[in-house]
Amino acid sequence: MRSKLMTHCHVFFVSGVSGTGKSTLSQHLAQRFDMPFEEGDRYHSEANVEKMSSGIPLQDADRWEWLITLNMIAKQHIHAGRNVVISCSALRSAYRDVLTKDISSHCHFIYLQASQSVLSARLKQREHFFNGDAMLESQFAALELPSKESAFIIDVAQSFEHVSKQAEDFIRPLISE
Repeated sequence: MRSKLMTHCHVFFVSGVSGTGKSTLSQHLAQRFDMPFEEGDRYHSEANVEKMSSGIPLQDADRWEWLITLNMIAKQHIHAGRNVVISCSALRSAYRDVLTKDISSHCHFIYLQASQSVLSARLKQREHFFNGDAMLESQFAALELPSKESAFIIDVAQSFEHVSKQAEDFIRPLISE
């Protein structure tokens, strides 16, 4: 039998292409709402990290095990009775389906969006191993935008304060149920 606590736990996937600020916003939300934060990139295989570090875009076949791992991590948090924030690009509908398999009623996507030119400029200022125009171009090519019904969409060309307030306003009523 499921506990009442478990049935009210939420997984917040903060998603979008590189440079949108997924990790920064995820860390902020986790701290703000006293939830664990899982950095999705941390769970990539060594081969995936090597590819991305070399500027080689990942293919679908590279991502499946990673997505399954993130789904298992989300399930562990739910079964432990915890809300959690997970950063993950979640570029395609099929990826989002894997992430939410068997737990879709607990899952919410916060999709961070901006133009490719805005994000390219941001990435050029970073010293992060998953950057570069080729990587960004491949992510935009693979991107299947989530609908407004399946994700809370935030334009990240705005200030971080505005972005974080929108995300907080989205989460607050869900975790207060």
